[in-house]
Amino acid sequence: MEMQRIRERSLEAAKTLGYSTNADLPLMDELEQIRTVSEAADRLLSLYAVVACSYGFPKDKARKWLAREGLVDLLTPTERAYLEACSNSDLDASNQWQVESLWALTWCVGCHANLDFSDSCSDNFVQLLPDIANDASTDSFRSGLQLRDKAEIASKTDLAYCLHWAVRDAEIKAQKIPGKVPGNVIVERRHALEWMIGQVPWDEVTLDT
Repeated sequence: MEMQRIRERSLEAAKTLGYSTNADLPLMDELEQIRTVSEAADRLLSLYAVVACSYGFPKDKARKWLAREGLVDLLTPTERAYLEACSNSDLDASNQWQVESLWALTWCVGCHANLDFSDSCSDNFVQLLPDIANDASTDSFRSGLQLRDKAEIASKTDLAYCLHWAVRDAEIKAQKIPGKVPGNVIVERRHALEWMIGQVPWDEVTLDT
């Protein structure tokens, strides 16, 4: 992959989306490997249960579903603590934003074709995922997944990085956040994409700008 060419396309796209740009941002490293489709599925399904609970799904049912699907051990420590808490908490609001991480992860495995940074995730997003409310198995969902090309994921990751820089720059300068979506949309999608191209655990992904 030619990282300079990817960056050029990212800067062009950022300008079109209404974001300021910084031509001096360091380029991404060459990618040797990315997460497998199985790893991506495990992560997005685990996160799905957490996000569902932040929107009111019963935590006890989520824990049972995760256990049956062999996903409990794949939760992060933060996620496990959240699901084991007896009541809702301040984490609900932050976990709700992670629906955008899910949107990026499901794009990476071919569930939809529209990772558009000018819009939030689809209102019908839940229909793409196993019906957790009816205790659906994940087998059929997993069988239909196909990992996108490494270069395609790298391009979206680089764009998310450039957009995140613009959001942070506006925050630092106390200016209006640019673009058509809240800054958290950019941050959460970038988190998922950086995880896809990296090797560190989910909670250890760094989002430097």
